[in-house]
Amino acid sequence: MSRRLQSTTPMADFRFARQPRWLVGHIVALVAIVLFVNLGMWQLRRHDEFAALDARLEARLAADPLTLDAAGQMPVDEVDLHRVTATGTYDLAGEIVLQARSFKGRSGHNVLTPLVGADGTAVLVNRGWVPIDIEGPPVVGAEPPPGEVTIVGVARDTEVRRGLGPVDPAAGRLDRISRVDLERIDAQSDYPLESFYLQLVSPEPEDGFPLVLDPPEPGSGPPNLSYAIQWFAFTGVVAIGYPLLLRSTARKQGAPRTG
Repeated sequence: MSRRLQSTTPMADFRFARQPRWLVGHIVALVAIVLFVNLGMWQLRRHDEFAALDARLEARLAADPLTLDAAGQMPVDEVDLHRVTATGTYDLAGEIVLQARSFKGRSGHNVLTPLVGADGTAVLVNRGWVPIDIEGPPVVGAEPPPGEVTIVGVARDTEVRRGLGPVDPAAGRLDRISRVDLERIDAQSDYPLESFYLQLVSPEPEDGFPLVLDPPEPGSGPPNLSYAIQWFAFTGVVAIGYPLLLRSTARKQGAPRTG
């Protein structure tokens, strides 16, 4: 009985695994496991970073608005994402169009207009979105209210060029720009700008343009935790599947040949 059972069970022969093509396979599998684990851990770190950002965003948006004077005396990274109140007069002569910004699935631009205070300093305000076929600046049909106004906006840090993003001319006066580069805009301004800009929250235009942008909200970052789970799943596929492949091949190699 035992001999019969033993004879029907092929012996595993792993000698094939020393062949050059299989040695390459071992290396590829090992590299894939290390790579997938590292990618999963990186996604977990990104998840933690966005979770911390969400907590900071939620706390800062829930706090009482800062005055512009108080915000201007704080480091930019501490002001970022706080609501700030500012009083002044919009300067249409300094208005600039932030190009290629979509809103609710529609292509267009944002309108950046300095709000100049009584002391001569100014804060740049992203007043919102306008359609892609607008004329200006000053943007026709999206004029700010005249006279002195008080607004509330969310403080945002200057935007940094990433990757292969467009490059704006370093010299000359720009009326259109590809990102909110405060240093570049300040260089052509007739008055000093704050080191942060405001994304307008209120008051909204009674009708017409610009359309006020949605404020930042928690949970708007990428689903890094899901990405991490996927990478760890890929790790499991390789870590379990490759040894099973080796075992299956070894059994076939050890099976008695017929005929």
